[in-house]
Amino acid sequence: MLKEQTIILSLIIIILGLALTISTIDTLINAISSLIVVDGKATFKFKHKVNYLNFSKYIIIILSLISFFVASKGFDILYLFLLADLFCCSFVLTVFYSFYNKKINESTAYLSIIIGLIGGFLLFPTPDFSKSLLVGILIPKELFAPFISQQLLFLSFVVATFLPFFILKAKKV
Repeated sequence: MLKEQTIILSLIIIILGLALTISTIDTLINAISSLIVVDGKATFKFKHKVNYLNFSKYIIIILSLISFFVASKGFDILYLFLLADLFCCSFVLTVFYSFYNKKINESTAYLSIIIGLIGGFLLFPTPDFSKSLLVGILIPKELFAPFISQQLLFLSFVVATFLPFFILKAKKV
């Protein structure tokens, strides 16, 4: 009797977890698609006429394939949350700074965010937190100070947060 109740409870939890996940994914897909359709002309400067609804579908398919690839690697959920935090770090200063400085156009904002992401990804640690793309893969770990090789996560967040701001200042916005 207890085993049957445990199985039923487990099935209910799985169904509710899937419903929550599917709801979140649906909201995210709708948000990305509507941003591309509504703001596509201002953001993407194509030389020929583009159907932005179809373009948004291609972007969603590409993002889904990337998500499927990442999910298939079986990363720890904490690692994925830290990766999402890296994305937030690269966006935060550009978004809030653009509220107060109206000279920032969309292409400059996108450029600063992408450069912040690249800088953060270079220092973002691998899942075992022993090395990063820059420290340990492209350049030997021994060439860096121990502080850098031991604080990769923190440094990746700092770089992803402040590099976009320096790009905005360099463009004199």
